[in-house]
Amino acid sequence: MPPRRRVSARRQWSAGTSALALTAVALAGCASPPPDLTDPANRAEGSGTIVWVSSPTLRNASDDARQVLVDAFEQAYPSIKVDLQPGPDNSDRLREKLSGEISAGSVTPDVYSGDVVWPADFAQDGLALPLNGYLPDSFWSQFAKPGTPLADNTLIQAMSYRGKIYAVPYFIDEGFLFYRKDLLAQAGLPAPATWEQLVADANALKQRHLPYLFAWQGDAYEGLMCTWTELLADAYGGQSTPDSSAAIVDQSTATRLASPQALKALDFLRALINDGLSPADVSGYEEPQADSAFDNGTAAFLRSWDSSYANAISATSVIHDPAQVGVMPLPTFAGQQGVGFSVIGGWNLFVNPHSRNLTADLTFLRWMAGPQAQRILATQFSEIPSNYAVRTDPSVTLNNPVLAAATRTRLISRPSSAPGYGRLSPTIYLTLHKALPAKPNAHAADPCTTLLSAATQIDSTVRSTLPCDAAGGG
Repeated sequence: MPPRRRVSARRQWSAGTSALALTAVALAGCASPPPDLTDPANRAEGSGTIVWVSSPTLRNASDDARQVLVDAFEQAYPSIKVDLQPGPDNSDRLREKLSGEISAGSVTPDVYSGDVVWPADFAQDGLALPLNGYLPDSFWSQFAKPGTPLADNTLIQAMSYRGKIYAVPYFIDEGFLFYRKDLLAQAGLPAPATWEQLVADANALKQRHLPYLFAWQGDAYEGLMCTWTELLADAYGGQSTPDSSAAIVDQSTATRLASPQALKALDFLRALINDGLSPADVSGYEEPQADSAFDNGTAAFLRSWDSSYANAISATSVIHDPAQVGVMPLPTFAGQQGVGFSVIGGWNLFVNPHSRNLTADLTFLRWMAGPQAQRILATQFSEIPSNYAVRTDPSVTLNNPVLAAATRTRLISRPSSAPGYGRLSPTIYLTLHKALPAKPNAHAADPCTTLLSAATQIDSTVRSTLPCDAAGGG
C-alpha cells in the first residue's frame, strides 16, 4: 500500500461556483431515457469513445488505478474506448476546470470524477446529469446493506439533491482510529471503544513513560470540519436525514452548533490540548503532521484516513511492523451505542449533461460500481469499495486491516446536501479553530460563545440551548 493522494476532506473550498443557463438544466433534467437503459434484460452497451477526466489516485503514475480500471473495462466492453484525461491533483483546481468547461457547453468530458461534497452544488449549477432516471433502484441498492431503504442509504443520500441522484460512488475514504497495539499490550490496556477510554488509556501510557499522545487534524481547514462532524455526531448519537433545502440545512446545522452536545464535543478537543494528551501544536496539524506524529513514535493514537495505515507500516516509519499497528472504527462518547461515526470522504463519478455518449457513459458507470472494478480498487489499491457486497466480502477484507475495519464503521455526511457547502464549512471550522488553544492552557476564545457565534453566522434566527446564551453571553 504505497502512500497516495489525499481526498476531499483535505481540501479547503472556495465559496463560489459557476452557474449554467437554466435552459440547459431543464433540457438535461427532462430528457427521456432510452427505454432499454433501465431494463437489465435488454440493456444497450453503447459504442465509441468516452472521455473520462479524473485526478490521479496515486502519486506514482506508473501504478495508477485509473489506467488499470480502463484496461479492464475495455476488455469487458471492446466496443467502448475510454480516453482517460488526467485532471489537476487539487480538488479546487479540478472543480474550477470542470465548472468552466461544462458551463460553457462542452460535450466533454463525458464522465468525470468529483468530490463527495460536490453533488448539490453541481446539480444546482447544471454541471451534472441526474442519474436515477437512467439507472434503476436495483443499481443504487448495491451501495448499502441489502434491504436498506434508499432514504437510509448514507452514500446515496450524499449523492442526492432534491430527490435526484447526481453521482455514482466510486470509492470511499473514512476516518479511523489508528493505535499502537504493542504499547497498549505492554500496559495491559484495551483498545478504546469510547473517547473517555482513550483519555484513560493515554493517561495510563503516560504514567508508564510510554508514548501516549493522540494526534488529529486541528488546523483551520476542511480536516477540522471532518473531525468536528464526527465528534458532534457522537455527542448527538447520530444525525437526522439531511434535507436538500439550503434553508433547512442551515437551520439544522446552526441548531446543532448552538447546543450542549456541541459544547461537549468542543470541550473534549480543548481538554486534549490543555491536559497535554494531544501534541502541543495539534491546532496547527493537517494530515501530514498528524501522520508524522504517529509514524515517528510520538503519538500512540491517531485519527486519520485509510491511507495512513500505509504510511505507518512503511520503511520510513519507526513502527513499520504491521503487528504493532491497530486500526478500528472511531470511538464514541460513553453512553452511546455502537462505534463512533466516520465522515464520508472519497470520490464519485458524474456525467456531463451535454455528453453525446450517454449509453456508453452509463455502461461505464455500471461497470465501475460493479464487483470487478470494485475488487480491483480494493485488492490491488487498498481503496475502500463503494459496493457493499465487495466491501464486506471476507476474501477482500481478510488480509487488509483497514478494509476489515471499514466493515464496522458508521458513516456520517458533512452538511453538504444543499448548495453552499463551500460557504458553510469555512464558517464553521474558522470559528471553531479560535477556541482551540495554540498550546496547552494558552488563551483561546470561549467555547460556548464561539459555538454561538458560528451558529448565528449561519442562521441569525437560531434558537440556542447553550448555557452562555441563557446567561446572556460569556
